[in-house]
Amino acid sequence: MENWDGIVSLFIACLELLFIINTIIFAKKSLLNKLIIAQLILLFGYQFFEFLICFVGLKSQLVIYLALLDITLLPPLGLYSVLLFADKLKSYHKLIFIPALFFIVYYPFAIDQLAVTKCTVLYATYNYPLGPLYATFYYLPIIGSMIILNKKWGAETDPSKKSLTRTYFFGYIFTFIPSMIIAIFVPTFAYAVESLLCKMAFILAIHLTIFALKNK
Repeated sequence: MENWDGIVSLFIACLELLFIINTIIFAKKSLLNKLIIAQLILLFGYQFFEFLICFVGLKSQLVIYLALLDITLLPPLGLYSVLLFADKLKSYHKLIFIPALFFIVYYPFAIDQLAVTKCTVLYATYNYPLGPLYATFYYLPIIGSMIILNKKWGAETDPSKKSLTRTYFFGYIFTFIPSMIIAIFVPTFAYAVESLLCKMAFILAIHLTIFALKNK
């Protein structure tokens, strides 16, 4: 077997599938935990799509679109979950999904512009329209989630709840702060940010799994 492109994605996908199975079986059946499981499924889904694209060779624009659809839902779903955890969720907060829905609806009309430009063992790079706008709406919910969790962690007085909040918060911090630092010093990271950030999000998947199992 000479082609190992995408094999890391398969390895991560298998581990994240185990996380999903464990949380479904052992985590308390609450709305928040169900949202956490949904995030784990999306993280697994992207890695599996990247495996199909780079290892199996399914580089059709439909598969690329499905991979983008998958990761586009992650930041707003993450923010929605954080708002629920912090007891700040309001009915109008469903509006945070509008930017994601815009790209999900728009990209089928621009599907001819979707392409995989490079596959390696570790990552894939993509071409898609409205990249800067997409990045803006992608990172804003992530930043918002970290700010809310940081405030809740600082304000929490109950030791068990503070520990739970710390697990949630550190998942974001240990995923995205190193990613930002690496992006500054390693130009390749910026070119393959979608793929590499989802690799780094394996750290978030670990923390989300621990959080769901502890969230009784």
